[in-house]
Amino acid sequence: MNAWENLGQDRVVAQLRGAIARGRLPHALLFSGPPGAPLVDTAQVLAMALSCQTARGEGCGACVACHKIAAGIHPDVVTLVREGAAQIVPIESVRTQVIARLGLPPHEGEVRMFIVEEATAMAPPAANALLKTLEEPPPRTMFVLCTTAPEQLLPTIRSRCQRVRFGGGPAVGAGGGDASAVARAERVAALGDELAADTHDPTLPSRIAEGKGDAAPVLVAAARSLHVRARDAAVANDPGSARRASARAQTILSWHTAVAVHNANPVLAIDALIAQLAELPPARSP
Repeated sequence: MNAWENLGQDRVVAQLRGAIARGRLPHALLFSGPPGAPLVDTAQVLAMALSCQTARGEGCGACVACHKIAAGIHPDVVTLVREGAAQIVPIESVRTQVIARLGLPPHEGEVRMFIVEEATAMAPPAANALLKTLEEPPPRTMFVLCTTAPEQLLPTIRSRCQRVRFGGGPAVGAGGGDASAVARAERVAALGDELAADTHDPTLPSRIAEGKGDAAPVLVAAARSLHVRARDAAVANDPGSARRASARAQTILSWHTAVAVHNANPVLAIDALIAQLAELPPARSP
């Protein structure tokens, strides 16, 4: 009996077990797959395999280390989860749970593992902070980024991780919860792209406010879209456009606390934000 047996992802399991056996497991993995695929569960089983006291490489599921990982209390396995009404991974989580621990050796195991429950939920500053760590990872440290939408991650983050693709997860139940979550995520992403655009339909604030609690995630999605635009402009040697996209992203994020924490009226907040965006200067090259 080992911890791999109940995942139902034979190809992924074979890939990961083979990498462990050969000593070729990379320092950063990107687990991607459809909603319902056992991305985080597999990351935890991988942590068991690397930390198990009786069956290293397999994970017995029964020793003290495996029990701690399953219970979420192992000091060397840190999971970054979405927080607050906006359901994002804030930069404070990266600073306190990741960066603050990088200079320390693992407490009980051979490796310290950081698992990101949904990598696209990282706010742009959090993604940038993590990127710097992925570029120069310390020894005995491993990252597993999980996501159902890898194309929404920064290209620079994707390029520093080895991709592990999962097959379909469990079927959606009669309640349609997974389908509803996917539909909401798609709606938030589309509205975020609209907000990130240079011009805005007058109905945008009211459409954003239609979904209860969606305003803050839309702000994050818009900032993420602009962040990608700024990176692409910088690569294309267009510093003016890069600066403008970055300034627009910062302006959008400046409204996040008001909406997510202080419960500002979303229609009024988005209206004011759009007016503020319109006052920003156009892109100019030096």
